[in-house]
Amino acid sequence: MRSRLGTALTHLRGAGFCSRTALTLAALGALAGAALVIYTAVELARFDRADARRVTFVYAAGQSLAADMNVRAIDLAGTLRRLRYVETRTRPRAPGEYRREASGWDVFVRGEPSPFRVELEGDRIGRVTRDGRPVARAALEPEVLTSATDQHGEDHLPVRLADVPQSLIHAVLAAEDHRFFEHGGLDPRGLGRAAWANLRAGKVTQGGSTITQQLVKNRLLGSQRTLGRKLREAWLAAVVEWRYPKERILEAYLNELYLGQRGPLAVRGVGTGARAYFGKEVHQLTLAEAALLAGMARAPNSYSPVLDPKRARQRRDVVLARMHELGRISAADYEAARRRPVRVQPSPPPGQSAPYFADYVRQEIEHRAGDGVVSYSRDARVLTTLDLTLQRFAETAVTRGLAGLERNWPRLKRSDAADRLQAVLIALDPASGEIRALVGGRDYQASQFNRAVLARRQPGSAFKPFVYLAALSARRGPPAFTAASFVEDSPLALDADGEPWSPRNYEGRYEGRVSVRRALEQSLNAATVRVAEEVGLWAVIDTARALGLRSPLRPVPAMALGAFEVSPLELAGAYLPLANGGLRPAGVTAVAAIDEGDGTPLALPARAPTQGLPPAEAYLMTSLLQGVLTSGTGAAARELGLAGSVAGKTGTTNDGRDAWFVGYTPTLLALVWVGFDGGEAHGLSGAQAALPIWVDFMKQALEAYPAPPFAAPAGVRLASIDVTNGRLATRFCATVAPEIFLEGTEPAPCHEHQGVSDQIVDWWRRLLDRLQR
Repeated sequence: MRSRLGTALTHLRGAGFCSRTALTLAALGALAGAALVIYTAVELARFDRADARRVTFVYAAGQSLAADMNVRAIDLAGTLRRLRYVETRTRPRAPGEYRREASGWDVFVRGEPSPFRVELEGDRIGRVTRDGRPVARAALEPEVLTSATDQHGEDHLPVRLADVPQSLIHAVLAAEDHRFFEHGGLDPRGLGRAAWANLRAGKVTQGGSTITQQLVKNRLLGSQRTLGRKLREAWLAAVVEWRYPKERILEAYLNELYLGQRGPLAVRGVGTGARAYFGKEVHQLTLAEAALLAGMARAPNSYSPVLDPKRARQRRDVVLARMHELGRISAADYEAARRRPVRVQPSPPPGQSAPYFADYVRQEIEHRAGDGVVSYSRDARVLTTLDLTLQRFAETAVTRGLAGLERNWPRLKRSDAADRLQAVLIALDPASGEIRALVGGRDYQASQFNRAVLARRQPGSAFKPFVYLAALSARRGPPAFTAASFVEDSPLALDADGEPWSPRNYEGRYEGRVSVRRALEQSLNAATVRVAEEVGLWAVIDTARALGLRSPLRPVPAMALGAFEVSPLELAGAYLPLANGGLRPAGVTAVAAIDEGDGTPLALPARAPTQGLPPAEAYLMTSLLQGVLTSGTGAAARELGLAGSVAGKTGTTNDGRDAWFVGYTPTLLALVWVGFDGGEAHGLSGAQAALPIWVDFMKQALEAYPAPPFAAPAGVRLASIDVTNGRLATRFCATVAPEIFLEGTEPAPCHEHQGVSDQIVDWWRRLLDRLQR
């Protein structure tokens, strides 16, 4: 009995042990499953965010077409080619077609119901019509600039799969994963084939990873060679295939492909590779070029056509042979492509247009819309304000201008790219403050530091318009000066923070008694400091603040000469009210709109402009700054061939470290800065260093987009003055010039130059005035 009871207890203990073991294993399995689910969810979320950023395309503004524009200067034909338009001999019948004739162009824009016609008068647009009726303007689709990715040090021009030619798709699949559309993320047959090939060769000659595995590795896992990483890669590849359609995965892979280096920048994606190596858009690639890019995917630096053209050609031919073997190309196409030599650009331009601008756009997106907008809104579109035509002009002007400076002044040359002379060019729409062009340095490949936004430099004489505006303004009562008032330009000594300080004119030249207009036109330091002292340094600071300057300003005499630091973008923005009639935009902006994935516009914070100064005062200051270009420090602009209504101001620091020019028309404002990053003196004035670059840009811009003259607002009066005394001229004054005044601030008539009868009448009037008192 006892024996049977012991046996029963033993069985019960064994059953309990098995039950506990089973429960333990089940719990561990559940935990492992939960961990796998959590891990998968986290990694998939990371993949989704990376995908959202990569497929959030950033666009330039669409090329507008309106009367007076020059179709040759804006390169209308090149724009249509980049947008994949097809030229036809007859009137366009479908979107994406255009016809070119001597009398005009017919363009059928995608998404529009009918084509529009651009009627020409020479190279200029006479008018734009649609269906026979005049329209104010038409616009082409915006061009892709970049994606919203925040990866630094990349040259990245994303493309849509629909824009990639079939020859490139077939080449990439032949080289990397020809069964891509057949497997589910893993390809056992490919793995087996690669293992057998590697075993026979005695080394690794083929990889078994699918395109999906490569994409997962690049986005999520890194390239470490461990069994754990390979298992995670295989699992996540299967999950990604479940989550996304094949076309989306292929598009992502083509945009993620690493295709070598351009200096410190990684060439990322086939769109960038097409521009970087062949100077083409991706849809323009030949079969041979497509095969070469596809062949680089496995080892971009080893098969680089720049570093090793012979090896790149051998790899290209292997890809072509594989395409022929798979039936993707004919024997004739294979032989023709194989005979093509390898030709690439030795020093190509960036694949991405306007890289400094693109960097600023990413910053603005985060500042205005929040960091998560492009991380979670798949297929969002960021529409920017960039005018690609003006951007091309800006980049050309900076390149030519710096080369010219180094040619004319060889002492400015530096052997190290990091030490070379630099320049900034910013172009703004005066009405809105939108950035039309931005160059943040001479070479983005050599330095990604965006000087237009991040550099802090002294504006020097480019700050003087704010001093004279404070002096001429009637907002605090009768103005202290008019443009015809006189001020002394001679050496003076002042106390500055307990120390003696004396402003020195450029080249030590003083002019004595001069008009306010002359003092600003000639940028006379001593006269400017006297004006600032007369109106009060705090009044100057208040004026600068009213126009948008936010940098620290101290009420010391040197402040009147720009002895403080400011960013080029901030200074350009502060000039906007002078150009647009006194309006102060809420801020300089690069982002026009953001559309979410479903096409819904994202509500961005409102940016309403405010009235920075009265229109009459803006026009008065513009009149003075027009004189800078007519007879002042910027007069060389006319000698360089610049015509039209333009106003502006040179800027030179006393130590010769910074050279500026800020100028504008009613429709375009542009700033140029020239200097060394390290702050060493180049010894050139704004007229010598910055003005020629500005003129080069503005001549191109005005040829493409003619500007109207400045229109006089209410509240100003044009009067003739005697230039010897600043009084209203009479018929007896010998030296007379026109001058602009705020209404009610005109000077008294001249009494020095009168005939006998005028003197008697004037004496009699003054006597009557006394008697009436």
